[in-house]
Amino acid sequence: MTELTAVEARTLLARAFADDPLMVWFFPDEESRPHCCAALFGLFAEHYLAGGRVDVVRRERPLAVAMWQWPEPADDDDGADELPSIGGLMTALMGPERAARVGGALRGVGERRPDAPHAYLHLLGVHPDAQGQGLGGRLLDQGIAAASADGLVACLDTMNPANVPFYEAHGLAVRSEWVLPDGGPTVWSMATGQTVNAPSSRLSSRESASSS
Repeated sequence: MTELTAVEARTLLARAFADDPLMVWFFPDEESRPHCCAALFGLFAEHYLAGGRVDVVRRERPLAVAMWQWPEPADDDDGADELPSIGGLMTALMGPERAARVGGALRGVGERRPDAPHAYLHLLGVHPDAQGQGLGGRLLDQGIAAASADGLVACLDTMNPANVPFYEAHGLAVRSEWVLPDGGPTVWSMATGQTVNAPSSRLSSRESASSS
């Protein structure tokens, strides 16, 4: 792992996910979207830098980052007393009515993860200027290998159809495919050691700027 600050992480991820279908659904206004993404990813970055697995490719600046959730200890309070909370921030960015609808739509995502002990790839982002260099694949392979060494299934959810063949090329398979309600994007839940049950051959294989 390489040193990374929360500011660097949120800036990289905001640029990587600016056109991601989930972020477009979250924040429809194109001008303000990168700033909203940075605020949201900043909270995730603080969480994972404090206690998750964070892998980064860095040259003069960070170009790619992967953030994984490993199984947490039973007594982990997950920063419950810290502000802002994810829900509170989403309410501030979207308004209470829409934040409640989006939160309800997303509740089923976590329920579709494997029953087996697993490492969850929450975020994998590559700066748009660094696409096509294999950086995202390198980080993905590192995380999958670490999960396997710990006896864990590696899994993720992606809302970007271009990412499905990319992940398949690195040993993950589609477990389920469904559409989020309330106008949300399609979700592909993927994991290692699974049987593909949703066709993705129509999608071209490439490394995307954003992943999960």
